[in-house]
Amino acid sequence: MRRVFFVAGAISLAGIAAGCSQPQRFGAPPAGSAPAGTVMSKRIASDGAGGLQLPDGTRVQTDATGGFSLPNGAYVRRDRSGALNLPNGSRCVPDGQAGYVCP
Repeated sequence: MRRVFFVAGAISLAGIAAGCSQPQRFGAPPAGSAPAGTVMSKRIASDGAGGLQLPDGTRVQTDATGGFSLPNGAYVRRDRSGALNLPNGSRCVPDGQAGYVCP
C-alpha cells in the first residue's frame, strides 16, 4: 500500500512540475530587434546645406560654433574634438562621412 501512495505521489509531482514549465522556443528573433550584445546607434547626417538631419528626420541649422538648438529649445554643443554633446549627457562622435554617430 505504501508503494502505491509513493508511486501516485511521484506521478502527481511530475505532472505538477511539467505544468509549471514553459516550452523553450528557438528560432529567428522578431523583426526589428537587435541580436544580444550589439549596440544600437543613431546617425546625425549633414544635409549638404550647412545643417544637420537628426535621426528622427528633423533638420537643424548649425551656428558658427558647430552647435545647434533642438526643436524643444535645448542646445547641443560641439566640443574641441568635434564631437556633439547632447543635453542628456550622450556624446556623438564624428563618423568621417560629414556626420556623427550617437549611442
